[in-house]
Amino acid sequence: MNETYQYRPARFFLAAYLATWISWFLAAYAGSREGLEPYAVLLNFVGLAGPCAVALVLVLTSGNQTLKCDLKDRLLNLRRIHSAYLILAILLPFAVICSSIFLSLWLGQSTDQFQLAGGANLAAMVVLALFLAPVLEEMGWRGYGVDSLRAKFGMMASTLLFAVLWCVWHAPLVLIGGTYQNQLATMDNPMFVTNFFVSIIPAGIITNWFYYKNNRSIPAAVVVHSMLNAASVLLNAGQVAKCIATLLYAGTAAGLLAIDRTIFAEGPRNFLTGGERAKEPTRSRTRSVRAS
Repeated sequence: MNETYQYRPARFFLAAYLATWISWFLAAYAGSREGLEPYAVLLNFVGLAGPCAVALVLVLTSGNQTLKCDLKDRLLNLRRIHSAYLILAILLPFAVICSSIFLSLWLGQSTDQFQLAGGANLAAMVVLALFLAPVLEEMGWRGYGVDSLRAKFGMMASTLLFAVLWCVWHAPLVLIGGTYQNQLATMDNPMFVTNFFVSIIPAGIITNWFYYKNNRSIPAAVVVHSMLNAASVLLNAGQVAKCIATLLYAGTAAGLLAIDRTIFAEGPRNFLTGGERAKEPTRSRTRSVRAS
């Protein structure tokens, strides 16, 4: 069966949320019971793999060879990636966090923030933030979720919707002891945990932009995701600086929306057919042809 595949975004996101949240709520319970703490760590990782697992199940059981080949090519074909965008993806997050630290000095924050982060859990955090989370999440989000939204909505609407869904998806982590989100939630200032969730919105916009500018390359999205995490983890930036970073990321996202208006004006598109849906506005369709 190789006819045009009809994406199922509601099914994907509902299943991804359930696969992740069930594991994470169990992890929160295990973490609160003496002797069950190791299971909390395991369940945390299981939940992290939820979007990836759901995407693979939907693709592999679809019976559609075009969908399967598309996923394989987007995952393995590195020629989709433009080197200029790859360099930008690496440099941008570190430029933002360094600028944020510099600006935080005016608010009385320490210059020690420019030092590399340390601590007993740094190695585990690096493995999680730079490798496991980006790969597992992007295999799900970019492997199926984002394109499923794009098949139903325009570029702008699907990007903003995904950013919100991605933000909410992280919510149960505040309940799991030992996670970064739980540490933020237990701080005296609630602004810091709020900032974490707000920061996901511009990060989602930026990552989506990089994904589509690199011909829907999943490795490109992994690199962007990894570098966003790396800039936050590897430097000893304080929470004030990270709040400033959110503002700078929001400014960057707004800049992309303004500068690259053509791509964000595009209407719904199923990439497995190579064209936009019939109901796409004429103006958006014309822009897409000119851009290509």
